[in-house]
Amino acid sequence: MTKQLSTDSSEISLSFKMLYLLGIIMIVDGHIGTSDYLDLNGLLRYQNYHIALFMFASGYFLKLERSYGEFFKRKFMHLLLPLYLWNIFYGILCWYLNHYHQFSIGNDLSLYNILYAPLVDGHQYIYNMASWFIIPLFLIQSILFIILKPFSDKAQSITSILLFIISLTLSCILLPYAPENQGVRNLELTFFRTIYFLPAFSLGYCYRHFIEKHDTINSAVYFTIILGAISILETLFPNYNHIPSWLNEINEPTIAIYGISLLSIMFWVRVSKILSPLIENSKTLRYCADHTFDIMMHHFIGFICVKYFFSKFSYLQTPEVIARFKSDIWYYIYPITEERCAWFYITISIVIALLVGFTNHKFCATLKIKLNKN
Repeated sequence: MTKQLSTDSSEISLSFKMLYLLGIIMIVDGHIGTSDYLDLNGLLRYQNYHIALFMFASGYFLKLERSYGEFFKRKFMHLLLPLYLWNIFYGILCWYLNHYHQFSIGNDLSLYNILYAPLVDGHQYIYNMASWFIIPLFLIQSILFIILKPFSDKAQSITSILLFIISLTLSCILLPYAPENQGVRNLELTFFRTIYFLPAFSLGYCYRHFIEKHDTINSAVYFTIILGAISILETLFPNYNHIPSWLNEINEPTIAIYGISLLSIMFWVRVSKILSPLIENSKTLRYCADHTFDIMMHHFIGFICVKYFFSKFSYLQTPEVIARFKSDIWYYIYPITEERCAWFYITISIVIALLVGFTNHKFCATLKIKLNKN
């Protein structure tokens, strides 16, 4: 007899908090690029889907109850305003390090890099390059909200399924023509990024409103089917590995790429439901899950702090090490083997990112109170 998973709203919330937590660990770990602790020995190479996983979860939580004005005001305050304010901050930090500490990471402090580059690139100041996904996320959320808002609940569910099918079909057709294949970074790339993530976001909405109530298959059978299907697809299409930010390594049929990515997401959805009690019993894990935006935005500055710490080891203080540390964001300093140090980078960078976010939230709250008093 199949055991039915609970669909209690509190358990759903906890399971998706766990999904966010696993997703942000994948992103931080993936940016180190040497450990991949959660990739199941290479079967689930999460650089292909970890951002799509966040899009899926965001689609799951999309709410249509707000008015158009409330929705866009909230998205502006929670997505666009932080994106640009932190872009200015990291632009100033990049300029300071490059001019006064012999760094050569990131671009110039210019109006183009402050105002326009976040729309079409997101990697202009490097330290905040993980924020490139915010513009596609904003656009996708806006598209689905505008399309689904006028419909009734039942019609919203049906329309979201049609949107998933249409967006998946459109993505499969268009993705091989992504402009980064020609080295172009402009609004066309933003369009392709949005198209690329639209199926995952639509699927997240569909999952909550249509699929989840039917997702009751026994976990052992579920994992066997999911992992078996991924194994077959990866065997048939071994070059599916691609880079979501640039969409510049589309070397297999796009339907196979989506198949592997979406199946991987569904694998982690079930894992998150099983692990949800960990979130319930840990304030620390819940705090991390609730502040993934901070971790996404600031974990590279955490990496820099760890690199600086390791660079102070006497036997690592060579001109070559210091020069690479100051010029290559992807260069990591390891006092011992990479495998034994990657966890340290992940842990400390998350802690530092959360501290930066916590300080910012406290400052904003204090400023808001003072403004209200005046």
